Amino acid sequence: MKALIVDDSRLAANSLVKVMSRVDARIECQVASTASEALKECMACQYDVVFLDIEMPGVNGLELARRLKVETPLTNVVFVTGYPEYALDAWNTQASGFLVKPVDDDDVRRALSLLRVPVREFEKGLFVRCFGNFEVFYQLQPVSFERQQTKELMAYLVDRKGALVTMGELTAVLWEGKPDTPSLRSQLRTLISDLRRTMERLGHPEAVVKCRGGVAIKLADDECDYYGFVRGNPTSINQYRGEYMCQYSWAEPTAALLESLIS
Repeated sequence: MKALIVDDSRLAANSLVKVMSRVDARIECQVASTASEALKECMACQYDVVFLDIEMPGVNGLELARRLKVETPLTNVVFVTGYPEYALDAWNTQASGFLVKPVDDDDVRRALSLLRVPVREFEKGLFVRCFGNFEVFYQLQPVSFERQQTKELMAYLVDRKGALVTMGELTAVLWEGKPDTPSLRSQLRTLISDLRRTMERLGHPEAVVKCRGGVAIKLADDECDYYGFVRGNPTSINQYRGEYMCQYSWAEPTAALLESLIS
């Protein structure tokens, strides 16, 4: 595990390094004293977790966390601060944890066990994240889709957990409120072809299954946090923070189901 500790107080940073070494001697720790230095580090090297102070000169920890979410979305952020009143603002950045100084071994151990993004599971290749916004990663990098609707098509197929989805259902979801016309069916076939090409590029040519009248997607449980959650995987359950495919309104029924299962 690679960890970056960001704190303008060298004494506080070194203290946390010692705690980390006691918790797990295999953790590789680096220290940054400013937000700009930390962002540069994270852009140059994939860190599993950033332990981030909030009150720092210049750009504060909250703003840095928002930048990291955009620039390095697989990096977990755990806030470490002396100001508990920042807790709500910190959680709104989709952080993995919030610790109040001074922290001890148990605090860090608990934070590491509850990381939103599982450590090092992505290096083997494909990973689909449904918790929070829907995103697809390959070899630690976000996958770019030629069309945004191709991404939404994949999201809906993932939501259906491998079930065959009819062309009519897909047009109703992707073009909500529009009549099912030959033109929309043609656009849908283009999206399916685009998704197939994308998955082939990622080394998963078999993932998109096209049958007469419908299409499905096949993923392994360890390639998707939602699938792992449904199977009772503890890591996937820990990643869930009450958010599921937030950018898609059609995902709300599944989000409600997940909430009922966790409560």
